[in-house]
Amino acid sequence: MGNKSGSKGGIEVNAKRSRFIFLILLLFFAYTIYLISQLMGRSHVASYQVRSGSLALHNLYTGITMREESVVYSKDTGYVAYFAREGEHMGVGDMVYAIDETGSLNELSKNTSGESSLSDTELRELRSEIVDFSAGFDAGNFYKSYDFLYDIDGSLLRLANLNMMQSITEVGGSYTAELVRLCKTDRSGYVVYHTDGYESISSNDIKPELFDKSNYNKKQLTNNALVGVGDPVYKLLTSENWQLVIPVESQRAFELKEEGYVKVRFLKDRQELWASVDLLPCNDETIYVILGFNSCMISYCTDRFLDIELIESNESGLKIPVSSIAHKEFFLVPRDYVLEERDDSIKVLRKTFTADGSSSEEEMFFEVYSANEEYFYVSDPRMGIGDYLIKPNDMAEYPVSLKGELIGVYYINKGYADFRQISILSQNDEYAIVKPNTTYGLTEYDYIALDASSLFDDDFIFDNGVGK
Repeated sequence: MGNKSGSKGGIEVNAKRSRFIFLILLLFFAYTIYLISQLMGRSHVASYQVRSGSLALHNLYTGITMREESVVYSKDTGYVAYFAREGEHMGVGDMVYAIDETGSLNELSKNTSGESSLSDTELRELRSEIVDFSAGFDAGNFYKSYDFLYDIDGSLLRLANLNMMQSITEVGGSYTAELVRLCKTDRSGYVVYHTDGYESISSNDIKPELFDKSNYNKKQLTNNALVGVGDPVYKLLTSENWQLVIPVESQRAFELKEEGYVKVRFLKDRQELWASVDLLPCNDETIYVILGFNSCMISYCTDRFLDIELIESNESGLKIPVSSIAHKEFFLVPRDYVLEERDDSIKVLRKTFTADGSSSEEEMFFEVYSANEEYFYVSDPRMGIGDYLIKPNDMAEYPVSLKGELIGVYYINKGYADFRQISILSQNDEYAIVKPNTTYGLTEYDYIALDASSLFDDDFIFDNGVGK
């Protein structure tokens, strides 16, 4: 009997042990399933390390010039001979061209004895034109080679005409008068030897089609060409004031308008000028910016399209992705109601009411996210609408209700999401430059959440995941 009882007791002990082990295994298995489900349900949070940098703003534009331009038309029929260099400033009464009605002038030039030679000044002018063209040559804009050819050809013919005119004058003034009709300016301005149909455009005429260079038609006015009455022979740019119109994204355009003036670098010759800024609305996304100049007409009087760069003082600071930026509301605590102020927290005396109507008071510390001359910005689940803060000394009560919004990011260095205020200096579609080393802000090499929308306050960060 003794053996049977001992045997039975041993079986019961083994059974209990087995049930205990099974229960432990079951709990372990259930906990493993729970962890797996938590990991699978956990949203992925990518981090971003804050580094110093600056924004690469789009500052290159192509603009259309608007000037006071007056086309001069021929009053006679014949062959035109130019005596003024293109781009030269002419005064009232200066001779620009002559009309040879019979063609004898060109024939006479062939029979004029002597060789034409260029002065040192004329040689320097031609050398300068060649060097400028060579330095700025772009195979993608080969059509400009023809403009250069016309310019050189016109310069040489003008010099030849001047030498020829001098020779003819030595033969006799009356003979010259019979051969040619000399034409002088009745106004002062810069002489240009082409037309393009853009001479009379104003800000009211600006439209996207004008910026399409494939539709641009420039008519060169060449030396010794046959012209009739009413044909254009040259145009005169009569004012030193001129404008350049560029299409700009609306947000950027309003920023330029607010600045009032902007420095412009012309890619043609790297010259830099200050320009006034005015706006001409176009549509919701693009606005025409009108840049106003009052000098250097001589440098660009022959150009209708100009490539420019807007030179600005690029803001530098901490560079963060726009996706990391968050907006958050905070309770505003008046400074007068603070008992003690520390580096990143404040102590207040809070009064709360229970369900039975009784009240209690307690001193509490709250983390501060920002501050100004009047308020501290506080966010804490222990503070809410219905609470009262008691003012030191006179025991006045302040009902917690006033809120303010801050712009910031979620700082994750400590393993949980902590909101940090930022001060944005400049921003484009992808990145923002924020002020470094601010109170309650960021420093270089901090880690922040790449996507602010994937986090909430105090979310725990585990291996690039978030746990609550």
